[in-house]
Amino acid sequence: MNHSIKKVFQHYLSQMETVVAKIPPETFASSLADDMFNLETNAKIAANFILRGYCPLINRKVASFTKEESGKAAVQAQIAETANYLNGLPEAQQLNATRHLRDKAGFSEVDLPEPEFIYHYIIPNFLFHASMVYAIARANGVKLSKGDYDGIHSYPTGFSFV
Repeated sequence: MNHSIKKVFQHYLSQMETVVAKIPPETFASSLADDMFNLETNAKIAANFILRGYCPLINRKVASFTKEESGKAAVQAQIAETANYLNGLPEAQQLNATRHLRDKAGFSEVDLPEPEFIYHYIIPNFLFHASMVYAIARANGVKLSKGDYDGIHSYPTGFSFV
């Protein structure tokens, strides 16, 4: 495999940990609209997508460290436990286009070849929920940068394009 799915997952889970650390506890109940998940739920779903994608690649039962407890500490614990578990797993080998993986997406049943399962289902869903965490935090005045989200961008303090 020319690139490591595990390293991609580790990187973005680490960035989500960075973002969550900067969010005040009272913001975790906020959402962008009344009919949308709140920040906490989006963070928990995003962390859960990492193992929903990776475990099947290495023929492991999908593990979840979702906490029944609410709040920032529960989200941080889930992210840390997910990262620790992922770090201990073996490296996935080349994706097999003849092997199908299955999951449930809302009311839909997902049944896709491994590459599509990872690149068209798992990664976009992780990034969607991680983006919701970022968007809800920013909408509530949390100072975050694109660098917090991706770990690559860098801007001077106080910089703005607008």
